[in-house]
Amino acid sequence: MIESGCGGNCNIICTQPRRIAAISVAERVAYERCESSPGSDGSLVGYHVRLDSARNERTKLLFCTTGILLRKIAGDRNLTGITHVIADEVHERSLLSKTSLHVD
Repeated sequence: MIESGCGGNCNIICTQPRRIAAISVAERVAYERCESSPGSDGSLVGYHVRLDSARNERTKLLFCTTGILLRKIAGDRNLTGITHVIADEVHERSLLSKTSLHVD
């Protein structure tokens, strides 16, 4: 998207297996991008977990748990406005998270 000049249109969700991982990775990515803390006015990085959210209208990279992503899909099956979904740490997922790959 960057090469085609559309990088500013990206809106990425990256799932993490646990709440603490989503928060920690968001903080680390914001730090490495030399941005203020996730969800603040100067940051494009945010997170959303069950009992906590740090994001705003400028958030372009959202770290969240799988449950949050599933709720988003339940509300909008097309994930309108989301350009990319990254399932990080797939090897830590339960068998139920991988059932779409299972064939009886």
